[in-house]
Amino acid sequence: MSVVANASWCLAIAGIVLGVAALLVFQQPLPALRVMIELFTAAGLLRLSVDLSWAAILGVVALIAVRRVVTRSLTLDFGDTKPLSSA
Repeated sequence: MSVVANASWCLAIAGIVLGVAALLVFQQPLPALRVMIELFTAAGLLRLSVDLSWAAILGVVALIAVRRVVTRSLTLDFGDTKPLSSA
């Protein structure tokens, strides 16, 4: 394995550790999930710089798509705390 591939594994492990730590500190899933997904995306892009195959490209595209969908849906779910008006 190359140094860059090892660094991508370190970023993925850091994503898990920091995501759990953010969940414990902030007691909210949204910041923890954002930290985790951002570091997973960084790890995927770093891995893509080593392995430029279609499978790697599709993996990073899928990860970015999941990142956008999850953060957008969680932002809407947790950000919409106003009660519904009867008017």
